[in-house]
Amino acid sequence: NHVHSDGMAGGMTTSEAIGVAALGEFSAFGYRRASIEGIARRAQMSRATVYTHFSGKDELFRSLVSRLHDEHLAAMREAADAPGLDVRSRITRLLQARFLRFVELTSSSPHAAELYDRHDALCGDIAEDAHRRAEKIITTVLRRANATGEIDLGPSGLTVSQLAGVLNDCASGAKGENPARATPPEFTSRLGNSVTAIIAGIGGGTR
Repeated sequence: NHVHSDGMAGGMTTSEAIGVAALGEFSAFGYRRASIEGIARRAQMSRATVYTHFSGKDELFRSLVSRLHDEHLAAMREAADAPGLDVRSRITRLLQARFLRFVELTSSSPHAAELYDRHDALCGDIAEDAHRRAEKIITTVLRRANATGEIDLGPSGLTVSQLAGVLNDCASGAKGENPARATPPEFTSRLGNSVTAIIAGIGGGTR
């Protein structure tokens, strides 16, 4: 990884500025038509500077996806520990943190299908690692809710890890049959309905 961390004005590193520019370029042109030259122009720096930090589009795309996953995992940890939430609201917030940002980004790009394809081809290991970390966070929240009696897994026979997997699957499915065409309102509505039904079925809900 060639990412450096020299600072820039405004508190953003050069690598971060390149990442912001790359996000705009990939969204506007898709992966194939996006260029290092276009990214450099958006970041107001030379192509040579971009290449000092990233070997090319593949590494830049992977870095961008990795940063987005890190951001949603940080938001999940924050939701996991937010005070005053019932289990349904907490799980909904966790899953929104996990998926909504990606839905927002792809719904605003005419090249969403291509970007999903490149994500799958280039970033499978990053996504798999993020998936494991996300399920650990969800499992911890569910284990806490089960211990306090907010949910009761006894009748279902599920473990907290299995329930975390079910919730994750439902949240992914809430993007619809074609995730590249999902919109934030549609995703949010489907996700809310899924979580409400599942939590009601295991004895949880609003207090």
